[in-house]
Formats: sequence, structure tokens, C-alpha cells
Amino acid sequence: MQWDAEPTARAAHMGFLIALAGALQVLELLLPTPVPWARLGLANAPVLAALALWGPGPGLWVGVGKVIVGALFTGRFLTPGFFLSAGGTLAAVAVMAAAVRVPMLGFVGVSALGAEAHLLTQLALASALLRTPAVWALVPLAGTLALASGVVTGWVTAGIVRVAQEDLGYPPATGGNRATSSPSART
Repeated sequence: MQWDAEPTARAAHMGFLIALAGALQVLELLLPTPVPWARLGLANAPVLAALALWGPGPGLWVGVGKVIVGALFTGRFLTPGFFLSAGGTLAAVAVMAAAVRVPMLGFVGVSALGAEAHLLTQLALASALLRTPAVWALVPLAGTLALASGVVTGWVTAGIVRVAQEDLGYPPATGGNRATSSPSART
């Protein structure tokens, strides 16, 4: 099936990825974590999948949708946490959109870079919001956790893209890393 000729089907699949990302974001807030502010970041897997399947524009839409849906369901819309999440997501999408073009990174590498961009942007915003550089002391621990979560999210993304390509008939997107024929080869 030619997906460029089927805008309704692609819009439906994008809607599904937005709903999945929002649901994963809400679920992660309900799970206990060893560090109060640490999250696994699985909600970014649908964002990276959209980037890999359709490019930067749809990836941005899924990222923005994730933030809005997650905030609406958790009652955090337009709170400081919402803006930290939005800033981190925008930075992650920008970095991943550039990195997805580098074949040697694969989903794991692209996701890890996105997780680090997300973290550093959130710390910058928190530092500005709180008017203190003290939050930067979190970089060693938080950076390590972001790297680990990026790896896991990259593996999950490979699965999402594999399902989209094998079960839904999406062809591999053209250009850079997205042209890799086997998502498992990217991990």
C-alpha cells in the first residue's frame, strides 16, 4: 500500500501513536521509581517511530500530542511540569530528527541522544525557573539514567517500527538512518 496516497490511514496511525505516547506518559507517572524525578521515557518511543517512519513534521506532532495528552490526563496542563516536559520534548525531537539521518546510530543511539537532550533542556529550564544553578548537580546521575532509558526506548522503538513495516505495510522511509531495512539491525 502506498502511504503517501493514503493520508487518512497515516493520520489514523499518527493519532494512534499520539494516544500511545500519552498513555505511556501517564502510566510512567503512576509507576514507582527509585529517584522521584526519574522516568523511563517509553513515551518517546512513538515519537521516534514517527520520526523514523514519516520524518520531522509528524514526529513533532506526535511529540507535542504526547505532552498535551499526558498533561491533560494528569492534571498538569500549563503547570511548570508541563513546560518542562514540553521543552524537553521539543529538544529531544530536534536532536532525534537530526540524528536519525546518521545510519550508524540506530534507534538506540538516536534515542539515547534524544534522552540526553531532553534531560539537559529540562535542567536548563528548571535552573532558570528556580533561579539557581544547583540543579546542574544532578547531571552525573540523571545523565546516566537518561542514557539507560534511551537504550530501552530505542529497543521499544525498533519493535514499533517493525510492526508498522511488517504488519501495517509501511515501507522503510527514505534517507539516512530511516532507510535501514531491518529495525533490529539498528539496535
